[in-house]
Amino acid sequence: MPPHPDLLRVEFLGVTLRHDDRPLGREQIAGLFAEVGERYGLNRLEFGADGGVAMTGGNGSELSARAGQTASCAVTVLGFTEGSDRVHGLMADALENIGAGDPLWIDDITLVAIWDCEEPDEARRYLTEDVLALDEERIDMLGDDDASNGLRMWRRVGEGSVDIAIEPMHSDSSKLYLRLVYSQDDPVVDLASVAERAEALNAYLRGPLTAFVRARARR
Repeated sequence: MPPHPDLLRVEFLGVTLRHDDRPLGREQIAGLFAEVGERYGLNRLEFGADGGVAMTGGNGSELSARAGQTASCAVTVLGFTEGSDRVHGLMADALENIGAGDPLWIDDITLVAIWDCEEPDEARRYLTEDVLALDEERIDMLGDDDASNGLRMWRRVGEGSVDIAIEPMHSDSSKLYLRLVYSQDDPVVDLASVAERAEALNAYLRGPLTAFVRARARR
């Protein structure tokens, strides 16, 4: 049986942006940490040798910055909306503090989802037999009877491209691991445009990619 759409859950969202270079003063960064730490659950501040900074928390949230680049990510216990609010809220506070103006360049928007197939080893079996349609004779050519098989695809989505990876989870072969990484060459006008592309990436996961995975391969 194909995995049920209700069991597909987004667990991670990350955004990395490039912008005009701004010096990162330690007092300025310490002020930002004091402002956003409690709000987003960040409790550790580290300065890097390259002049960059990383703020992390036990809830999976993170903000990192260096001259010309800022990144924010979050583990999304409650799904995409929770992660999007946290990631873009952190990013907005950081860009305002740094004084980075528009435009912005999207290095990547990364979405990671886990899809529960409910039965032991079912993710590995389903992906191999029903999505990839690999028979035992072809698999035997590669050796290692206990190997897992995955799928990698690249697609145009909107103004950018998406690198898609689907594979069984190494720690639990009853679940599928899906990673989508969006990037584009042209700049966007503001952070709201970045959020719109993250929403579109989630819609692509829930729409075309879900339909593709659930459609059994023709024999």
